[in-house]
Formats: sequence, structure tokens, C-alpha cells
Amino acid sequence: MQRLTAKNPTDFTAVAAGPSRRSYDIDDVRAQVFTVCWTASEKNANFFRFRDVYRDTVAAYSQHIREAGKTLPISSNADRVLQALLRKMDAKTARCDPSLDTIAATCGLSRRTVVRQLESLRSLKIIDWVRRTVKTGNAKGEGPQRQQTSNAYFINLMSLPIEMIRTLRQRLGDKLREVGKALAGSGPVPNRMAIKAERLTKSLVGTWNGSSATQQIGRRALASATSTDIAAHMYGADLHARREHEEMLALSPSTSASAILALYPGSSLLRRKDRGR
Repeated sequence: MQRLTAKNPTDFTAVAAGPSRRSYDIDDVRAQVFTVCWTASEKNANFFRFRDVYRDTVAAYSQHIREAGKTLPISSNADRVLQALLRKMDAKTARCDPSLDTIAATCGLSRRTVVRQLESLRSLKIIDWVRRTVKTGNAKGEGPQRQQTSNAYFINLMSLPIEMIRTLRQRLGDKLREVGKALAGSGPVPNRMAIKAERLTKSLVGTWNGSSATQQIGRRALASATSTDIAAHMYGADLHARREHEEMLALSPSTSASAILALYPGSSLLRRKDRGR
């Protein structure tokens, strides 16, 4: 891709346009996003199990969030694109970097349709990817120095909806490998941090289950507390964690019941003053 510039109206010189923003060299550490989400096993049995369960979980989630009278948010074409990516994923390393043309040929769709369905899957955090570049070998001043190569596709468990994470945990058990590494794709993909939230709220669970007089007083106080007060109780002096918690809640205008359960164990006891804000 080139753009034309001019020092004067009659003197145009071809100048190589740089690669798109948020594109990384294929060897850059930020492009190393392939993550194994299953435990190792003989003949890759756990990978095939993960692949099948993941696809079923995506289909169930699509039904779960479907609005009455509307089509499924994850269409049949999106499902075909997801299947193609899962089939191209390496069973040992999770490497998945097919070209758009390869994906299109695999699922029998046009390239334009594949691009549209990939964006749909990413918007729901089902998959993500990083755009990558390679050196062209052109001498300086003789054309583009870098060019796009295939994307690196990956599944980011830390950004999955909590409903999907719970289903994967239930169906896969110890076959699921959860890596606490934050991954970033080439686009702004909000991180709901559901896994981290569950881990950080373990101390709160102890408060709900406690039987001492002090703990009972604490429960009664929290029952009428605001979400900000609850976050302060959960994270104490860790202001960074509290801010992340509040930002996560702000990502969605309406928090699902399951997400509330993950963030506030025993939430049926809560009567938050700021409900409806």
C-alpha cells in the first residue's frame, strides 16, 4: 500500500505507508499470544476434548444471550469460521495463524464474510488476534520495509464471559488449563477480568460464611452497602485493584446475574443503595 505526497503540485513521490497500528513484528514478544488452554495428554486427547467443549459452550452462550424475537448473536457463518480456526489450531502449541484465504476456503465462505464473522466473534470475546508484520527485504527508499502477514489467533480465557468460564470448568475439570496471563489483541477488547474477580473475592466469601458476632455485624453492614463500599471491603488499601473492579463493572450497562454472583458471593443478601444507577 502506498500513498502519494508532493513537495509541489507537479512533483509526486511514492512513499511506503507503514503497517497498521497495533501490528507487531512476527518475532515481537507482543505477537507471542498462542496460549494452551488444555492440559497435556497422550495423543492430544485433552485438546480434542477442549475443542469440542469450547464450540458447544459458544453455541450455548449464544442461546443464553439471544434477545427474544431476534436471531442468534453468533450466526451459523460465525460458527463455521470458529470451527475452521479450531481445526487449524495446533494441538500441542495452540499455534493458529491461517491466512484469511485459508479460513475462507476451509469454511466455504467469501473472504469478506470471513472478515465480518471474525469481528463478530471478537466483539463477543470468543476469539481475539494480533496483527503481525514481516520484513519485505526491500532496500531503504525502494518500497515498503514491512508488510502484513497472517494474524495470530488465540483464545483469551481471562476475557471470556463468566458464563462460559463456568461451563468450561464444569465440563473440563482438571483438563482445563487456566493461565493468568493478560493478553491483548490488535483492537480494543475490554477485559472483564472475571477470573481475577472470583479469585480476589475469596476473602469476602469468608465474611458471608462466618458465624462470629463480629462477622455477623459485618454481614449486616455489607447488606446495605453500596458497590463502592463493597469494593473497598474486598480490596482494602489496594486502590489499583479497586479501580480495575469498578472499571470492569462499567464495561456493561447491565451486569448479568451470574456476573454479579461472581463479583459478590451471596449477592441475594445484598440490598445495594445504588441499584438502578
